[in-house]
Amino acid sequence: MTKTDYSDLILKIIIFLLAVLVIYWAMQLIFGGSPELSEFNLALIVLIIGILFQNYREIGEIKTEVKYISLNVKESFDKIKEDVSSIKKSLKI
Repeated sequence: MTKTDYSDLILKIIIFLLAVLVIYWAMQLIFGGSPELSEFNLALIVLIIGILFQNYREIGEIKTEVKYISLNVKESFDKIKEDVSSIKKSLKI
């Protein structure tokens, strides 16, 4: 596994644990439990920030992959154009 795989795994674990905590605290608040509203709000905000961070990171990786794929496609078409030109020259068309 690479460094980014480990960071993705750690981020997913943190998001999962925060989601469980937020759901647990929400249930406690609904039924008159002990967590303060500020603790619940903080956990909810951190959960939302974690999810947004994960989504932006994945979008950034997709943008990078698309950039390299488009460059490779352009190079491939240039090579095909050169090959067709060389075939035309050899056939004297």
